[in-house]
Amino acid sequence: MVEINTGAQRLTDVNSFRTKTVTFIDSLNDFIRATCKEKMVPLVDIAKAFGAPDQPDFLHPDYGIGDNAHLNLLGQKHMADVFFNEYFDQAEDLDIIVCLGDSHTQGFPIRDDSRNGAPIDLSLDNPHQYPYWLVKLTGKTFINQGIAGNTIYGLKNRFERDVLPHFPDHCCIQGGTNDSLIGTPIDDSKEDILSIIEKCLKNGITPVVGTVIPLGF
Repeated sequence: MVEINTGAQRLTDVNSFRTKTVTFIDSLNDFIRATCKEKMVPLVDIAKAFGAPDQPDFLHPDYGIGDNAHLNLLGQKHMADVFFNEYFDQAEDLDIIVCLGDSHTQGFPIRDDSRNGAPIDLSLDNPHQYPYWLVKLTGKTFINQGIAGNTIYGLKNRFERDVLPHFPDHCCIQGGTNDSLIGTPIDDSKEDILSIIEKCLKNGITPVVGTVIPLGF
């Protein structure tokens, strides 16, 4: 019997759990892609950029810290590159961007969330976060509002508190990993991501929606 560490819990029934998480992530990613197309909002297909070459539904080992769930510095830089190449390089009317997400956005466990809500300062901030590298790539104002452990429901519930006060023109949305790990009903996660997109549009904010990064097991 093999024991694995998901970053959230230890498991011994690997195959069953993996089947559930992969099915969840694939379904949510298909929904995100279809919703972005329907709503005509930017999609950044992070999932396709983070899969291992021979097993695309596994996190590429070069980008993880070894716990099957969290990103290393190279992974954070890669995520910034994907956001930049797939959207921000050609984006117009770009000024203030809030990055709403979970541990992948926060930079957990290397970066804590003590400077969440403050514009990224390259002279002060920990580089173990993709918004840091987007500041270097664009020269624009990025604000990290990632909190480790958040589900998409958590992102939705703090949107008014953590996004709107900054009056952003764009909001990067990246979540779903924790939903897959704790067994959130897929329809709930789909409803929550749709709600965040609609909150952005209602408030004149362009949502830039990322797909869910694969797990490493």
